[in-house]
Amino acid sequence: MGRHLARRGRWPRDPECSVRRCGFECVREDRLAVRLLAFGCCEPDRTAGGIVSKTVDVLIIGGGGSGLTAAISAATSGSTALVLEKCAQIGGSTAMSVGSFTAANTSYQYRAGVNDSIDLFIEDMKLANGGFEDRENKELRRVLAENAGPTVEWLSSIGVQFLGPTPEPPYEKPRMHNVIPNSTAYATALLRESRKRGVEIVTDARVDVLLKNAAGEVIGARVGNAEYFGRRAVILATGDYSASTEMKSDFVSPAAAKVPPVNKNNTGDGLKLGADAGGVLLQMDRLYEGLRFFPSKRPDAIKILPSHPALSRLMRAVAEKAPKIMALIARGALTSWVAPNNTMYRAGAILVDPTGNRVANEDSDKELARGVAAGANRAYLIFDEPLAETFSAWPNPVSTFPGVAYAYVKDYKTYRPDVFFRADSIAELADRTGIPAAALEKTVSSWNATVETQHDADFGRQHFGNGVRVGPFYALGPLGAFITLADGGLDVDTRLRVVDASRNAIPGLFAAGSTGQGGLQLLNHGLHIGWAMISGRLAGRHAAQEPIRSDLEPVAGATSVLGRHLVPTLTGESSGTS
Repeated sequence: MGRHLARRGRWPRDPECSVRRCGFECVREDRLAVRLLAFGCCEPDRTAGGIVSKTVDVLIIGGGGSGLTAAISAATSGSTALVLEKCAQIGGSTAMSVGSFTAANTSYQYRAGVNDSIDLFIEDMKLANGGFEDRENKELRRVLAENAGPTVEWLSSIGVQFLGPTPEPPYEKPRMHNVIPNSTAYATALLRESRKRGVEIVTDARVDVLLKNAAGEVIGARVGNAEYFGRRAVILATGDYSASTEMKSDFVSPAAAKVPPVNKNNTGDGLKLGADAGGVLLQMDRLYEGLRFFPSKRPDAIKILPSHPALSRLMRAVAEKAPKIMALIARGALTSWVAPNNTMYRAGAILVDPTGNRVANEDSDKELARGVAAGANRAYLIFDEPLAETFSAWPNPVSTFPGVAYAYVKDYKTYRPDVFFRADSIAELADRTGIPAAALEKTVSSWNATVETQHDADFGRQHFGNGVRVGPFYALGPLGAFITLADGGLDVDTRLRVVDASRNAIPGLFAAGSTGQGGLQLLNHGLHIGWAMISGRLAGRHAAQEPIRSDLEPVAGATSVLGRHLVPTLTGESSGTS
């Protein structure tokens, strides 16, 4: 049945983790998630026979950024709203993200003297799309562009603080708004606003069935022996399918299926439910695959900061008046959970697995991720002194937060000594990393010969640089392969209603966030978070405007079953970037 969140009262101690408690918010010691515990309140109605039933105006499935925003929007529009979250915590991928929100025509831009427009924003998104422009959902892109600015302002009004705007190529104008202090600030603010608006949230509640009435309208969802009904509508906001081995294998490839996700809870539940209810899946062939450093045992400064509004305001003031201090703090995060730029490979670096062998073409994030994941999912970046010198100063950072901070080789030595290795010889470097010395020496020698011939017979790499020749020698690692997100989603109209193959709206069913991405490309930073919040607000608002259905009686057989296998209608290789 799930656990309902208590509105007031003391919280019993959670035996699973040590937390600091403040109202609804329970922040884990590692600060990587906002954990919500549910005890004894907001009990649902009970029907005869012990079957649990609860009816609200708008039922939201998924408690991430898009789901919580949808619930708040529905409640603000005068409807009652309830969120079903399958995990024990809210926040979803939003709370795990970098947290950037790209938008035009914001007060942040105005204060910075940036003169922007919706049309220019759209033109820049076209430019960023490149060869994928022909796949773009142009109607939804305009919805995104027109509503991004107002959504940033709304988030600011409920306590979210941003730093920026900062520039990012190929955009002509600075549009990236970076959340302070970290992405859990979204979850904290949305949870607080949900409480204020009377939204009910049920955790540990995985939906396995969508319910339909005799007219074919989606009227609710089943969680075990509990039935939840939405008099006006049901909104799917369950994230993407990056953690579904089955869906990755079916829609992309078996090799992609081996790459683990950043968010292990993104199992594509809403996509399965929506597709089985008659919805159409779009762009299921694109994953964002890449490499990341494994987390440090010592948490970085950005992640350990609590997402309190007062602290966020203070950090924003410090960042605006003393940006170098903010950059120092951000470098810890950069060296902890942002992948090295692929420019290091272009300059001559190579990637090897724990056996000392190259695993893939270093020109391709996708091939690197799949090559690393196919083995032990551990790899090391190998380079020499000239390359280390090149990547120790502008304009050659190892990793970046565009417009905010840049991390160089020396920063890894300072902030992540656990992943930084330096030695006078390849054999000594191998010893320090635990790689067999003979194997690494052979690989480096072979690579240097490849650089001479400019022909990579093993993997077809096209950029060679200067090789790995001059000591001392360096290694950064271990790195692991991860999928940060999947771009597939249900087809939706501009009101965020899920549509069928004829583009007719499925009665009573909406989708938001990654679940309702609708073919949007979102090929630059800050657009996925933006779409989560924008689509959530719009889906909640439009769902609250739907007429109340009088028939809330589920019809046997007219249901959508989570466990049913999807037959792929779109196949192909991943074409996203990491």
